[in-house]
Amino acid sequence: MDPKPVPSLTDTIRAIRIDEAERTGVVVALREADIARLDILHDRLKPMLADVPRGVDLFDVAVTPGATPRLWIDMIAFVEMARDKRSYRFLQDTREGRRVMVESPDVAAVVDRVTAYIARRLIERERLLALPPASTDLAPALPPADLPPVFAAAMQGIGPPEAAQTLAGAAAARSETTPPPAAAPAPRQGVRFSGLGAFVLFLLGIGVGIGGVLGLAQIAARF
Repeated sequence: MDPKPVPSLTDTIRAIRIDEAERTGVVVALREADIARLDILHDRLKPMLADVPRGVDLFDVAVTPGATPRLWIDMIAFVEMARDKRSYRFLQDTREGRRVMVESPDVAAVVDRVTAYIARRLIERERLLALPPASTDLAPALPPADLPPVFAAAMQGIGPPEAAQTLAGAAAARSETTPPPAAAPAPRQGVRFSGLGAFVLFLLGIGVGIGGVLGLAQIAARF
């Protein structure tokens, strides 16, 4: 007959903490009870996590306290307690929303589901690593359909350095055959007056006007 396994001190403390939380119903105690249950699940997962190959950084299993304590498996999957505070809920965030992987009060059932999830993630990683590397071939050059005919003819069958030299020579030949544009006529310059000259002209205009009025008055007086 196999001897009955002796519970560890840590398991005994967790069991007492869970029992007291259920009897008192205090919020803080209930949160501590959730953390204790998640710690129990974490301990059950440790032997399986020890088999994960070294260097694989997909998983970071840890219990995080808070308003809703959670046991994180990776960046998109975690375990939390259900509303009855007795069942475990293994959840995964997907493009369609949050999906329940399993919900059960049985720790062994949740361990099996988490183990299958980790195994599937490892297989997906191996498949991605086995894919051939992406092609490094350069993209084909665009056809010079929109270039002038002289440039398009010069670039056929030559590489980029020769094409640059050909384009430079064609541009030089084109500049030699094209007559330079005629110089624009110089703008006509009119008579400009300074401020003092304008004032003198204004005074002369007033004097001429007054003289003309006086002359007309004298002529009218004679008649």
